[in-house]
Amino acid sequence: MDTNTLAIYIHELRNQCLHTEASFNLFNQAMNSQAGPGVLFASQMILVPASQLAALLWPTRARSRGRGEALRKVLQLQEKHALNDRRLAELWERTDQKTEEWVGATRGQQVVFDFVGDLKTLGDGNTPENCIYRAYSTDTRVFYYQGVGYNLQAIADAISDVAGRVNGVYRQLFPDLAKADDEARAKAQAAQQQAASATPAQSSNVEAETQAFQAPAAKAPTAKKPAAKKPAPKKAAAKKPVAKKPAAKKPTAKKPAPKKSAKPKAK
Repeated sequence: MDTNTLAIYIHELRNQCLHTEASFNLFNQAMNSQAGPGVLFASQMILVPASQLAALLWPTRARSRGRGEALRKVLQLQEKHALNDRRLAELWERTDQKTEEWVGATRGQQVVFDFVGDLKTLGDGNTPENCIYRAYSTDTRVFYYQGVGYNLQAIADAISDVAGRVNGVYRQLFPDLAKADDEARAKAQAAQQQAASATPAQSSNVEAETQAFQAPAAKAPTAKKPAAKKPAPKKAAAKKPVAKKPAAKKPTAKKPAPKKSAKPKAK
């Protein structure tokens, strides 16, 4: 593979890693806000670039295997890898036919559509994987699509590994662009922190994004902090009005009493 061809593929691989990072950002935001549709959308969006990476590096077509071998050699990727999954690489091929096949295969059975939570709470808790069309299991971190489960944490770890290797080659091929990207990302991070959107997902590479994906379970304390801060100002603000109002009401309550008693005495 010549240098120009390699540069194009490395550039595209890096873009797909960045797209995965953006998808995990959306996923974390949706999890934090407990937005079920957002979780499902982001989960499916994670699989889009992940599938592209799998197809580029481990192509299933015979005529493209030479390209995959050349890229894996440059990146020093082993054949045994979490992204080396034919189901993932071919995920978006003839997807309409796969939907028809899924409908036919699950005819007459109880199926699951667009669910986020613990799958054990559904029915008898033993829903077969092939009967789940689209769902995210919060306890196992598995996203199901058309009857197939994809471990998002495993995908995050796998893409972190690929991203680190791709970024290393990218810096060698495009040193000036890499430097400019680093500066732009640093500015973006500072702006995001000032906007109070500070989340672990605001990272400079997909490797840090893995930590962000682990955050849904760890972000519970983050949700508690705002709740702890709000009561404090409310209590302080509540004490002042309460102290002032009773003080003002007592004098007004005393004045009418003497007036009423004074009128009978005058008569």
